[in-house]
Amino acid sequence: MKNFAVIGHPLSHTLSPALHSHIFHRLSLDARYQALDTPPEGLAEVSRQLRQGDLAGINITLPHKTAFMEHLDMVAPDAAPVGAVNCVVVDQGRLIGHNTDVTGIQYALRQAGFKVRGSSVLVVGAGGGGRAVVAALLLLGACHICVVDCRKPAVQSLLANFREQAGSTTLEGRLIQPELDTAPYQLLVNATPVGMWPLTGESSLRTDQLHGRQTVFDLVYHPEKTLLLQRAVGRGCRTVTGLDMFIAQGLASLEHWFPDVIYNEVGELNPGVELAALKAALSAAIEDHASGAGSSALLRTGTTPQTGETT
Repeated sequence: MKNFAVIGHPLSHTLSPALHSHIFHRLSLDARYQALDTPPEGLAEVSRQLRQGDLAGINITLPHKTAFMEHLDMVAPDAAPVGAVNCVVVDQGRLIGHNTDVTGIQYALRQAGFKVRGSSVLVVGAGGGGRAVVAALLLLGACHICVVDCRKPAVQSLLANFREQAGSTTLEGRLIQPELDTAPYQLLVNATPVGMWPLTGESSLRTDQLHGRQTVFDLVYHPEKTLLLQRAVGRGCRTVTGLDMFIAQGLASLEHWFPDVIYNEVGELNPGVELAALKAALSAAIEDHASGAGSSALLRTGTTPQTGETT
């Protein structure tokens, strides 16, 4: 049996075990997926587990998408321009980092019918998620991208990373301020964990910063309808939840681990996956977890990197 995991800290919100376990079952794959709550000091131990074969691959969520890069032997072309990884493949003992978030973001925006080309976009958050958003927006032809964050070094690092890639796109960064004017932007993206379960009463933007002609995209998928998206609906905005992005990036990770199993040679999804059923199952899992009824099914906690013991 192959063992896979998601690492991050904290991990109480994650649906990754539910997503991957569902697909493993549907496709009869001999594999297991668990959540490993990993503080920063545990990254070296995760790297060791990958190299010695205890783990066949991992997904990475906040706050480790950039920090884990120092443990890699190679950064794949899909991740190098982003400066962040969320998927690691083990190839003959070598750790290769990929970024499937970009694919997920592109998929979610296309599914929502938002035309990025020529648009002006505000991105809240300059971490790994924000970097993936900017990379996706550049690929899709955004005209103007403004990234805001409360951390000046994070904004500066993001701008330096994408400066040469921006081409004709205007890319700017600012420190987020209470008086932030969002009116000039057609698309607003929350790329921070603000509003994520269990702190669901928080929002990265106020109600008065949302305008009816705008589309609001929240990368947070748990809850599916975040406070930000509820506010956006109330203001007449179009909304994009984080669930489509989450599913698409997960499928892209699985394709790295099981080539030609998830998608065939012409890019068609394995019919055993059944996207609609998967999305419905994940939506139900979110509701159950929020109510306390399904936490054990949603999260499968596994080996803690600090001790190597099963919890």
